[in-house]
Amino acid sequence: MKRFILVLVLLGVVASFGFANDTFYIRNDTGSYIFYYIYVSDARSSEWGDDLLGRDILRPGEIFAVRTLVPIESTTWDIRVIDEDGDTYTIMRRNITAGETIYISLAYLDLD
Repeated sequence: MKRFILVLVLLGVVASFGFANDTFYIRNDTGSYIFYYIYVSDARSSEWGDDLLGRDILRPGEIFAVRTLVPIESTTWDIRVIDEDGDTYTIMRRNITAGETIYISLAYLDLD
């Protein structure tokens, strides 16, 4: 019985330190452009990391789930999306809560 309780306690500790995922969502709210790449990084990072879509695409109106390995509220996030024309949409230093949907629209289009 003691061994069983110890295993349960250890599982609880392990789950609370980095194995629990938080999820937020990105919605393509452009109305007409398909997203081919989505990058999400901790705002303190100097790199974007890997494309989260992989071989998938995100059509207008569709939603993509972003799962993080750290609690979402523990940091601020940068988001970059690239559409079918190579145009980029960027949101920098965004506070996000678990379960929140981020709407990527033409308002975030980089015009440089």
